[in-house]
This record gives sequence, C-alpha cells and structure tokens, in this order.
Amino acid sequence: MNSLEKQVLRIIGENVDSPDVFTDDAEGMAPVRDSINDAIQEINALTGGYTEQFYIPLVASKTFYRLSFLRGYFGWVEDCWLFNQKRRLQQTDLITLNRLDPRWLVHTGTPEEYVQVGPEIIGLSPKPSATSDVLELSCAIIPSAYTHDDDRIKLRDTYTRSAINYAVSEYYAGRGDARTANAHLAKYLESLGDIIGYRAKPSTAAFQSEKFAPEAAGATP
Repeated sequence: MNSLEKQVLRIIGENVDSPDVFTDDAEGMAPVRDSINDAIQEINALTGGYTEQFYIPLVASKTFYRLSFLRGYFGWVEDCWLFNQKRRLQQTDLITLNRLDPRWLVHTGTPEEYVQVGPEIIGLSPKPSATSDVLELSCAIIPSAYTHDDDRIKLRDTYTRSAINYAVSEYYAGRGDARTANAHLAKYLESLGDIIGYRAKPSTAAFQSEKFAPEAAGATP
C-alpha cells in the first residue's frame, strides 16, 4: 500500500502493519484505492493541478492537430506558445472565428489564435504557411487511475489531505455511518475550497456518478 492508503487506514482505525479488513494486496486494497483514484481525478478536474507539456511540429497548410494521451484525459490548454516566434497564442472558439471571418479556414500565415475542439483536437488560425515552427502546449490532464503500490500519484502535495478525507468519507458512507461520512466530506470540500478559492463551488455529484476510464492512446509529451 502507498502512503495515501496508509493514512486512510489509520483514520478508519486499521492497523497498517497487519490490516484486518483491507489486506495489503490488489484485491484487499481495491475499495480504498478506488476511492483515492476518484478523489485524485476529481481534484485534478476541478483545479487543473496536474499538467503536462506537449510539443507539436506545425505543418504548412494544416489547421487541426490531434492530441492523444497515454496517461489520462485531456482537460484543457493552460498555455499555448509558438516556440520559434516566442509568442503566446490567444484562445478563441469556432463560433467567434466563423462570425468574424467565415473564410478563416482558407487563410495561411503565422498562427495568432488556437481553438480547442472536443477532447483531443487543437486548431490554429490562421493555419501555418510553412513547416517551420513548433507549438508548445501546457495541458491540464485528468490522470488515469493508478493500480499498483509503486505507481506515481499524480496529485500535488497541497491536495493530499483533501484526497484522504474524500476516501474516508466514502468508507463510512459504504457502512451506513452518514454522520461520520458527512463530516469527512465537509472537510474535503472545505479544504478544497480553501485551496482553489470560490471561483467554482466543488460539486461531487457529477464525478461520483461517472468514473474516468481513459483508453490508451499514443501522445508523447
């Protein structure tokens, strides 16, 4: 078991050296591990706390570029930088592009703006006129679930206590102890709110109803 799992077991009263309920193997730790994975994915989805860098060689007259990820889901672009031009591209959307210039797909030049299309497509306006530059993307990623004790935990240290409270809350909820479950859920929401501020009120309902299950793909950061 990893450090997060040990802390969850300590809070619920388990002996981490000789656990009684959750044995130290993949099957025994599965309920705790699933809860921690849910917490990690929800926290990263809310905060953009885990990012990766990607480099895309631009191709002349090519507008759209597909991103694919081996280690999780694409959340959103944090920063888009034109490497050789040493210039940041501004984000826009398809509605704005079509409204301002219905022929934007025809024009070529040095890219000025980027648009995210769905979960894996980046478009540029105007499209590159030459194969001579590289797009550097900093992307917020929703990480895939970890499965082994020694897997990297893709969560900032700042959010560790939040993830633990989330998992403890689910443990007590599964045993019908609503009072204790709500107490730990309140700690989770409070700590997360303190970290990210009040720009968005954390809502667990949507994430508890759906689990992230990314398919393997082939991007290289």
